[in-house]
Amino acid sequence: MQVSKWGNSLAVRIPSHIVKQLGLQEGDNVDAVFTRLKSREEALRSLKEIGKKLPSGFRFERPKD
Repeated sequence: MQVSKWGNSLAVRIPSHIVKQLGLQEGDNVDAVFTRLKSREEALRSLKEIGKKLPSGFRFERPKD
């Protein structure tokens, strides 16, 4: 996910397929863990370590630095 400017703050948009899968609605409270990862492999390894499954059809792409 990409960090974007929102007023004087920064925001992260949640992709619609994740919103649908989790049944999120405006005003819902969520817990989040924020980690800055350097590579696709590192991100996938981190998700496996915490036992999280990706939604079907999930695509993990990160621009090359």
